[in-house]
Amino acid sequence: MNHMDTAQFLTERRNAGVTPEVITRELVANGWSADNAAAAALRSLRRTDHHALLYWTLTFSAGFAALATASALHLAMIPEDHRSALALATWITIALVALPLALVSGHFARDVEARSAHAVWSPTRRALFGTLAGATAVVGMGRLLTYVFEAVAALVGVTGYELTPASLPQVIVSMAVSVPLFAWALIEWRRSNVLIRGLGDGAGGKGAPGSDDRSGGTAETGRGGYTRGMFHEVH
Repeated sequence: MNHMDTAQFLTERRNAGVTPEVITRELVANGWSADNAAAAALRSLRRTDHHALLYWTLTFSAGFAALATASALHLAMIPEDHRSALALATWITIALVALPLALVSGHFARDVEARSAHAVWSPTRRALFGTLAGATAVVGMGRLLTYVFEAVAALVGVTGYELTPASLPQVIVSMAVSVPLFAWALIEWRRSNVLIRGLGDGAGGKGAPGSDDRSGGTAETGRGGYTRGMFHEVH
């Protein structure tokens, strides 16, 4: 199939309200490779991302809320004569601003995604949730490794390191904040990943050809025999 045929097909399917997930399954069912089908399906999206600001607000506010909450709790566990009151006040202030912002933007994001089948495929959404998941994993693992190192150093008698009553609670706080945030960001990133969500891991999964989708029917029936007649070249 030449470039003009592909562009025409993608335009017609997008105008019909079909999502990249369904388009990917249709292309794969007609002989395309999974990677090429996913890349082509994303070209069906409109160039203008109407929800970019919403997802920037959601991911940044969620990330800063988690970071500020964990940092404030860490400082609160340190004896008053060993902690910075200014730093504690700063982290509490950031948490008090970022957390409501994350909750409000999350509410609006769910509302947008409930009304628009294409909102979840926003390139901005996919990139930001992927970045948030990666950053959370790095920060969480970094803090965990730091606390483990300090505990080991104290146990083997390294000068300047000692276990304190706050050491274990601080590790628990880090994991309690970073693990749920990472899991949420990873799940949301996967929802926006057309190759992972559209195809799944097996032929019988949700992404298998013939699965239902609320925008465009099934991969087998979405365009009837149109795709089977148009796609004759294996990609």
